[in-house]
Amino acid sequence: MESVALQATTRDGQGKGPSRRLRSNGRVPVVAYGRDQKTLALSVSSDALRDILLSERGRNSVIDLQVEGDGSHSVMVKEYTLHPISRKLVHADLVHIDPSTTIEVKVPFRATGKSKGEVAGGTLLVTGREVKLRCSAATIPVAIEADVSHLNIDDVLKVKDLTLPEGAESVE
Repeated sequence: MESVALQATTRDGQGKGPSRRLRSNGRVPVVAYGRDQKTLALSVSSDALRDILLSERGRNSVIDLQVEGDGSHSVMVKEYTLHPISRKLVHADLVHIDPSTTIEVKVPFRATGKSKGEVAGGTLLVTGREVKLRCSAATIPVAIEADVSHLNIDDVLKVKDLTLPEGAESVE
């Protein structure tokens, strides 16, 4: 998987006032932290981060964070906050990752095809829209798809029945 580049600058002030000034200039305050890494108080372009979150991979995107004066860091979005009315980014937490180690991610689940039960008049109920996986950052799938055309009424498809990509295992 390719990483997405994101330019970042260090933040001078912290708190409500400096953060509001950043947001008024089209930037969003972020914090990058992780195991064996120093915590970085940064700011990034709000539009660039929004584009990453709205991409096909979303929060599972591996970001190559280019910090001005501090080099490059591999990170992923851990949490983010949106304004309740304007839906603009308010803040984001980025976590440092090591591409060689395994991480836990939630990947969207998609049911494909029309089941035999639906043809017979039933309704397909998908109770889980995400699958929690443990895999390396380089092998995170975009989504887990399962063909449900063989399912009859009252048939069940469980996580253990899904075909997962090589190097990935379900946590549930």
